[in-house]
Amino acid sequence: MLRNRNFLFLWLAQWISAAGDTFTFLALAVRIDSFYPDAGESARALGGVFIAMALPPLLVGLFAGTLVDRLDRRRLMIASDLLRAALVPAYLLVRGPEDLTLAFIIAFLLSTFSVVFYPARTALVPALVAEEDLMSANGWLQVGRTVAMLSGPVLAGIVVGRWGTQVSFVVDAVSYLVSALLVAGIWGVVTRAASTAQEKHSSWEDLKAGVRYAAGSRLLQGITVGISVAMLGLGAVNVLFVPFLRHVFNAPPEALGVVQTAQGVGMLIGGLIMGGLGKRLSPLVVSMAAMAVLAGSVVALGLAPAYAVVLLTMPLAGLSVAPLNASLQTLLQRGVPGPMLGRAGAVMDMAISLTNVISMGAAGWLGDALGVRQTFVLGGGLLMVGGLAMGWLLRNEQAAEVVPDEKIDAALAAEE
Repeated sequence: MLRNRNFLFLWLAQWISAAGDTFTFLALAVRIDSFYPDAGESARALGGVFIAMALPPLLVGLFAGTLVDRLDRRRLMIASDLLRAALVPAYLLVRGPEDLTLAFIIAFLLSTFSVVFYPARTALVPALVAEEDLMSANGWLQVGRTVAMLSGPVLAGIVVGRWGTQVSFVVDAVSYLVSALLVAGIWGVVTRAASTAQEKHSSWEDLKAGVRYAAGSRLLQGITVGISVAMLGLGAVNVLFVPFLRHVFNAPPEALGVVQTAQGVGMLIGGLIMGGLGKRLSPLVVSMAAMAVLAGSVVALGLAPAYAVVLLTMPLAGLSVAPLNASLQTLLQRGVPGPMLGRAGAVMDMAISLTNVISMGAAGWLGDALGVRQTFVLGGGLLMVGGLAMGWLLRNEQAAEVVPDEKIDAALAAEE
């Protein structure tokens, strides 16, 4: 796949900008934490930043998807990168607790521009590779994301420790500029999916058409329901993971880094498997199998008798993440018509964000009411239910059969 020049540029753009994001994440956390002597105050401030990041997919996700389906996707990605490059240095103005509102605004705007970038990237991939290579392409994108997760925090830690948080924000801004240049280097392919019939409609009409499509698409319903139920369990697990290590196993702080590295190794292996074998695999089967493995891993974590078992389980959990993400993206790219792909991806992202926020909000209550271990077991059970629900809803769905764009044109034209 990396011999494909256009796809290579997209892969490098994602890897570089994702690695750059880790610089901002670490630098912002360190900067805000330095404002407060109390850990609780620091946690609440950082929680506000995370909420600000989680809101845009819910508030503007569908509108962003509509833009992706109407405008040139490559240009939207470039614009998103340039806007984020200009905005990230604004974090330098956050110098104390009195500037926390500014940090919330910056986080919200950065997330808003990202909400445009990622559906555009998903919708662009089918223009860069053959249909039979979609699963492999998505697998390689997961490899790039994993490499960024493994390398970025290490480099960011060195930069923050040696030169401070200011340099880290500049590094992230430069990463967006490099990403924009790489995306600009993609050429020779059609990067705009809007058809003649669509262009006769307003953005509002296209947005309503996207809602109607989502309401009537068995494929999108199956994916959305399955992943939403899964996230109801996984969101709480993510929030409780650090308390789980600290209070259940008395693990030292550095243990979290070891566990994250173990998970990252599993994710890297999973992405490489998908990149090499994706062409031969069914995306629906892969997604259900990955959710089952992830569910089993979460339950095993909840029942783990010792920290060593946690360390052995995390690579298995990581191994399922890349195939799950790659297969879900492939289901959308193969089963959703090109003129609807941006809106379909936005609907799925909105559902994930909503259920993730609900689950994260309930994490503390569940931990107190059920216990941390029991919450992990519940989360694994919900993951399994989500996978089964998706498989049942899509049992007769031919995900590889793409709806011709002409049918979408006809449907839109009939509304005039």
